[in-house]
Amino acid sequence: MQAQIFMGKSLTFALQRRMQNITDNVANIETPGHKRKTMEMESLFPQVMERVIAEFEDPNVPLRRKKQFYPEFGTGMRIAEIQKDMKQGALNMTNRELDVAIQGEGFFQFLMPDGSTAYARAGNLKQNQQGLVTDMHGHPLQPELRIPTNVQDISIRNNGEVFVHTTQDANPRQVGQILIAKFESPQDLRSIGQNLYRATPQAGEPSVGSPEQEKRGMLQQGALELANVNIIEEMVDMMHTQRMFELMAGAINSAADIVKNAQDIPKS
Repeated sequence: MQAQIFMGKSLTFALQRRMQNITDNVANIETPGHKRKTMEMESLFPQVMERVIAEFEDPNVPLRRKKQFYPEFGTGMRIAEIQKDMKQGALNMTNRELDVAIQGEGFFQFLMPDGSTAYARAGNLKQNQQGLVTDMHGHPLQPELRIPTNVQDISIRNNGEVFVHTTQDANPRQVGQILIAKFESPQDLRSIGQNLYRATPQAGEPSVGSPEQEKRGMLQQGALELANVNIIEEMVDMMHTQRMFELMAGAINSAADIVKNAQDIPKS
């Protein structure tokens, strides 16, 4: 009965984490550029079995110790991996001049307060009091892009070139260039909150350059990339997870009742 309780305990913990993951996906369904996370679970049986076989065949392991591993067969499950789904989200046309979507695999670059660089898919940009273009949390776009005053309109081309038309200019003039970064394994980027990511050794070195080059993608002004979350799939997964949790909770209660009844049996 203890094995049954331990197995149920490990699965309920994993299901609780899975439910938290689903909740996070649903909560960010309207967050521009948000990437859904998926969770893979695995049984501990194969791993425990391999360890037992290895130690059983090891002549240096005493027989008494080998027998201790027999009850561990099949004891529970665990979370194997949490992955980010980096597939392109649908585009929503906003017609706002500083809304920019990336069609492709690239990432915007932003300067963090500690001087490091963070990466994001969300292109809902804004202009601060100094004219710098930043994300919604005030992190400046990299390389720096400054919009002059008295601007009548801003034009961001597919290749990242930024032109403005001011009251002093007869023709539009270029004021900057948006560069984007591409990673070999973007799913291995580390999330740091605020819809931002950090580079990791697993993700590889960022390849920074102009859009429309080296398969980085191109920019679409006046549009935002929506979260790649399918609300129907998430709700079905949520109901399935809840049902599994209820079954495991029932199994644990049943095992606990059996143990209690066994303890209540009068000793002769």
